[in-house]
Amino acid sequence: CFMMGVPSLVVSDLDLVRDVLVKKFGLFPNRVTTQNINYKPWSENLLNLKDDHWKHVRRQLSPTFSAGKLKKMTLAIERVVKNLQSHVQSKAETGEEVELKKLCQSYAIDNIAGVAFGLQVDSLNDPDDPFKKHSTDLTNFKNIVVSVILMFPFMIPVLRMFGITFPPQSANRFFMGVLDSALKERRLESKKHTDFLQLLVEAEREGEDQGPVDAEIDHGDKLTTSKQWTRKGLTQDEMYGNTLTFLFAGNETLSTAMSFTLFCLTANADCLAKAQAEVDAKLGKKSVTYETAMELTYLDMCMNEAMRILDREALEDTEIDGYHVAKGTRIVIPVISIHRDPAIWPDPMTFDPERHTPEARATRHPYAFMPFGLGPRNCIGMRLAQLEIRMAIATILQHFTPVLCDKSVYPPKLKKFKFESEDGLWVKFQARA
Repeated sequence: CFMMGVPSLVVSDLDLVRDVLVKKFGLFPNRVTTQNINYKPWSENLLNLKDDHWKHVRRQLSPTFSAGKLKKMTLAIERVVKNLQSHVQSKAETGEEVELKKLCQSYAIDNIAGVAFGLQVDSLNDPDDPFKKHSTDLTNFKNIVVSVILMFPFMIPVLRMFGITFPPQSANRFFMGVLDSALKERRLESKKHTDFLQLLVEAEREGEDQGPVDAEIDHGDKLTTSKQWTRKGLTQDEMYGNTLTFLFAGNETLSTAMSFTLFCLTANADCLAKAQAEVDAKLGKKSVTYETAMELTYLDMCMNEAMRILDREALEDTEIDGYHVAKGTRIVIPVISIHRDPAIWPDPMTFDPERHTPEARATRHPYAFMPFGLGPRNCIGMRLAQLEIRMAIATILQHFTPVLCDKSVYPPKLKKFKFESEDGLWVKFQARA
């Protein structure tokens, strides 16, 4: 088929998906990016970079998402979780209906502010916070300009002729200023922090050892850069571009996965009771920690099931299962179709966390489930997002029971081209005895 005039091949066979994402990754290393977003610093992020430039930046950023670094980040996450608990408590006391996507967006923004910018933001209780305002401007997919850019990237030069840009100029100036200030402070401090911002400061110092990384996010054998790539560290544009992308991508990913997980649990009483029983057994009356969050296996199954219910380009001519793929052909993997294929997932639209037990996974193709992508170009921040979601939902279920309300519509009907419910994800929270 052709997408915007570019020859494209849709690959849904799971063995072939594995070939594209892993076995023949060297031939399909690049995402189909919005090529007309070629202005710095936005063009310098992992989503947009290609070939050895991407490999170099990925290698520099991977250490911050290792298990050891994530464990140290929990102090910042715990502060936001406590604010979340306080906010939900106030809603439970008044019986007010809560729209989960908005709640989870504020939680995501506050976490990103702490981890990526070193700031303490409480947009949960202060919706007028400037960081929240500009984050919303940045990630607002209702904006017609963003829709045009994502659907018709060739229109970007035309829009720029009329002074219309993405990101919005006001948001761009705000975050560049915040990041400038935060980096200057970190460079002068003797204390070492354990967050994304600190990694950028250390990566700026050429050749500094940043510690071990994990194979799941590093893929070291695939990320060895070419002999021609000799520069070390990160440039200022790479630092800015990846921090802003951290905000742009992380906000939507975390808030969507967290809100749909909570809503699916609310609408499935048996699953909710089982998740609460696990939280009670692991946490008791103590606050959630990194260790206890990692022990919540059933909650993880619920997250995976919620994400289940909810492109690459060839470097040279090659062959996939006897099919000749010409250089420049785009490879499209229809993840949503795979996740809803009844041949893989019987009764696919039924919420059933038991699909994700070790025994059930062993019966399926390993590439039947890929919410964060797979292979060397998977989502570098997936572990951080999973940790933040686990800690938040565990705390909510420990203290409250979400229930459906008059505004609730289940199953939710998604808007076209985006993971957002047309009717909102409305619930009420009841305090547990």
